[in-house]
Amino acid sequence: MKKILTLLSVLAVIALFAGCSLVPVTVDNETQQPAVTDLFNFDGLDYVEGEVLVKVVNDVQLNALTKNAIVLKEWSNLGWVLVSVPAGETTISYIEKLRRESGIFLAQPNLRYEIDPIAGETINGIMGDNEINATSPAARYSSQWGFENINAEAAWDITTGDSNVIVAIVDTGVQVDHPEFSDKVFIDAYDTTTQLSGENNMHDLNGHGTHVAGIAADNGSTGKIAGVAWDCPILPVRVEDDQGSIFTTYLIEAMTYLGDYAADHPEYRIVANMSIGGRGYNFAFKDAIDYAFDNGILLVTSAGNDSKRIISYPSAYNGVVSVAASTPYDIRADFSTQGWWNSVAAPGVEILSTYITDDYTNLQGTSMASPFVTGAAALLLSKDSNLTPLEVKNQIEMTARGEGFNEQLGYGILDIEALLGALQPMQYSSLNVTTNIISDDVYLGYGVISVFNSNGKLIGFGTTGESGNYLFNAIKPDDYTVTLSYYDEYTNDYFVDTDTVTVVADQEAVVNFTAPIPVDVIKTSVYSEDISNPEGYRQIPITIAQEGSYEFVTSFYNENCDTEMYLYDDDDNLIAYNDDYQEMYSRILMNLQSGDYVVYIQDFSSSGIPNDPLNCHFEIYSVEVSY
Repeated sequence: MKKILTLLSVLAVIALFAGCSLVPVTVDNETQQPAVTDLFNFDGLDYVEGEVLVKVVNDVQLNALTKNAIVLKEWSNLGWVLVSVPAGETTISYIEKLRRESGIFLAQPNLRYEIDPIAGETINGIMGDNEINATSPAARYSSQWGFENINAEAAWDITTGDSNVIVAIVDTGVQVDHPEFSDKVFIDAYDTTTQLSGENNMHDLNGHGTHVAGIAADNGSTGKIAGVAWDCPILPVRVEDDQGSIFTTYLIEAMTYLGDYAADHPEYRIVANMSIGGRGYNFAFKDAIDYAFDNGILLVTSAGNDSKRIISYPSAYNGVVSVAASTPYDIRADFSTQGWWNSVAAPGVEILSTYITDDYTNLQGTSMASPFVTGAAALLLSKDSNLTPLEVKNQIEMTARGEGFNEQLGYGILDIEALLGALQPMQYSSLNVTTNIISDDVYLGYGVISVFNSNGKLIGFGTTGESGNYLFNAIKPDDYTVTLSYYDEYTNDYFVDTDTVTVVADQEAVVNFTAPIPVDVIKTSVYSEDISNPEGYRQIPITIAQEGSYEFVTSFYNENCDTEMYLYDDDDNLIAYNDDYQEMYSRILMNLQSGDYVVYIQDFSSSGIPNDPLNCHFEIYSVEVSY
């Protein structure tokens, strides 16, 4: 049976890195002293009670999950599933229980995200003197100050977009029948919320997505306002349901839909705007973003409207373009979130665009700044469709109007004319972490790799697998700390190794780890019993005479039997549980001190009360391992 590192091992990595506490750390601007943050502490976060996102390795673990919980949604290309919480459990208690399952890699709540524009003035029927002249777009649109600020007029002389470059609006929906969009091309709109609610619609009850769409890609040659990428089609992806909620599952669905869409339509290039944010490092969401990135999609997102440095996601994930909000004076808007993750800034104060019920409105926020950059990226791909997402991100940052990097504006104010100019040298690199933890027919172990930047921030996370390696992309030049954590199931110990590496621009950095991998395993039977109990359970007291590794396993006897196994110490504390060995039987392998224990085996029942007879073979082995 495959064994994979559990969430506990991830926690062990983080605890070790902090010395005595959990990280990553945030850094105070003035004192530069780290403040401890626990990535796996969900207190204070808003999530769906009764649902848990779980990462599994293979169908064996997935089948085991279905015994206790209903699988609501599965993303097989990511290895994540959404499951219901069984009766008698809370979301957090079930996550804690899943941590004891050897086949479970990660478990987390289904977190809620938010949009946070700062409202402005709704304007019905903008006066005709604001119409755009197709041949001279700079002629009359004084109410849209942002375009002149980012040198859009000069960029439009080079390109106004291409029909094969898609602007995806991952948001509250888009009012596609807005009069402003009468000649706008919309393609293959997708409502992620139907995957869970069963409703089938594509509309915008909020207005936010419609406003964002107008900024990013309204056709400036017609109508009453202009967007950035005039001739690029819009693909609306609705991630807010009719109750106004945005959850991790909707965002995962959006990213995988776009990733699959790009893979199925190689003739298109896609830039996705997501003016959405939330607290808490979300591993499932990051995996989905990486999936889209690997399929050629660049994600542009808003930095947030928290004014000070408050980390949020997806803006702080490596590989995305995080956009701060600027004013007409090229300074940070007072509401715009500051942070080391910011890429560039764009106009975000009193931004005029389309709104629901055929209206137009001024809104403020980094939500409004982000689509300026999204449209600009679409223009760049219209000029050169062969650029990779990382090359587009690099070009956006390196051509921004500024003097180096700062946390307020990133690399400076977006400059589309410069963006469409000469390709700038690559500032990013990749980090290749190699290990000897190779999953094959002989050894099926896994390790967790974590990468922290010089400020102690977790910027990358991955696992070893068939190759034993993991390649991290979109890594900025910096000094990094890389940690490998590997759980030895034979000793119940964590092997943790840490190394440092300096990443320089446009050169792959390599870190090598060697973990103590078992080379020989000898199992000796110390107890054996054929169990046939019509009452459906068996309780077996045992005495461990010598400290060591022991394996407890059920298997076929007489007839098939779906078993659960519990191991208690002498004080009646549950110390291990398993029900997913070979899909039907149970297996516990752990290092035990000498002493008295109790093994409890029962026929599986979704109610927790045995109903069917228990028929199985039970064996205890002592295990000797050489390294």
